[in-house]
Amino acid sequence: MDIMIPVWQKISAPQIAAKDLQGLKGSKVAIIDDNFDVPFTSHLEKLLREVHGALVERFVKPLGTAPSPKSLIEAAAKSRVAIVGIGL
Repeated sequence: MDIMIPVWQKISAPQIAAKDLQGLKGSKVAIIDDNFDVPFTSHLEKLLREVHGALVERFVKPLGTAPSPKSLIEAAAKSRVAIVGIGL
């Protein structure tokens, strides 16, 4: 399985995410939150912080069903890991 980096491309070929991540402790993790299930996303954030030691930054989309704005994607892309497309 390849993990793609969902950022605005300046090149035509997709970028493959680094495969050297051994754990989340100390890693910056971005959560792209569509704001549909706040309790679920809050619990996920808590688990990532408390159980896995991740440094979590949560980005809330202005319109949950709309694509993320370019500025939000660029900010999330500065993280080591991004969680997007959470569906329940």
